[in-house]
This record gives sequence, structure tokens and C-alpha cells, in this order.
Amino acid sequence: MEMKKSWFNKKNICLFTLLLLFWLILSPKLTIEAILVGAIVSSLVVLYSHDIAFVEKEMPLYSLKKLKIFIIFIGHLLVEIVKANIDVALIVLKPAMPIQPAFIRVPMMLKNDVNKVIYANSVTLTPGTLTVDVKEDEFIIHALTDSAAEGMVNSIIEQYVCKLEGEAK
Repeated sequence: MEMKKSWFNKKNICLFTLLLLFWLILSPKLTIEAILVGAIVSSLVVLYSHDIAFVEKEMPLYSLKKLKIFIIFIGHLLVEIVKANIDVALIVLKPAMPIQPAFIRVPMMLKNDVNKVIYANSVTLTPGTLTVDVKEDEFIIHALTDSAAEGMVNSIIEQYVCKLEGEAK
């Protein structure tokens, strides 16, 4: 009789922890009830999706180094989102509306699909830019201004996603 593989492994514990932290961040008050409900919901999500949540060949190995890179990535992404929000607000407030909308092709350094999606969604989250298409070796991005378009080539966000992938320059 073959033993079923335990779902108490490093990957699932990390997923549980991230889900619980996300739950607690979104909770309006930090109470015992919020923690218990978050733990139960996080456990159920891991239990029912542990075999489909991450494909081993697609996801980088979990480690403290990768977690540190991911936290730095989120910090840089938040800074870029705030800067882009200010830029778009200034554009909207100017009567002349100084925009130069353009579609640009951005060469892609990323190899696996998960990281392509992370980067494409990061671009779309940033005001003034939108990922229109993801091809094998490039992204097609719509940018509201020339400066936003220029910021897409070799962006700090893409560099950190590459580091997550383990292919940093």
C-alpha cells in the first residue's frame, strides 16, 4: 500500500503562512476570532489546493532569500504605484492633459509563466500602464506618457521578478 504524500511540507506551510498574513492584514481588528477564522480559511485553501496551487517546475524554491526578494519586490512595486498615481493625478489636473499614449514592445527576460503573469499584473496595477499582450519573448504594453513607456524597459520591477526566478543579471 502506497503512503499518500503528506501535505505538511515546506511549500504548503509557506502558502498557509502567506495566506494567514494576508488575511490578518485585511482584517479591520486583530482579535482571536480573526486569527482563528483566518487560520481555518487558510488551512482549507491549502488543503484543497495544495496539489494545484503551485506547479513545482514553474515556481522557484521557497527559501528565506526568495522571501526577502519578494518583500523587496512588493516594496518597490508599492513605490512605483504611488509615483505613477501622482504622475497620473498631475496629468489629469492639468487643463492641457499632456499625454502621449503609445503601445510599446518590451523584450522579456522572464522564462516561466508564473513570473510572466506576476510582471504583467504588476505593470497593469501601476496607473498609466497596461499590459495588453504577453508573447513568448515580449510584452505589449500601453503607456499613457513617454516617461511611463521609457520606464518599462529594464524596469526595477522586472529585475526583481527575474531575481525571484533566479535569472537576475
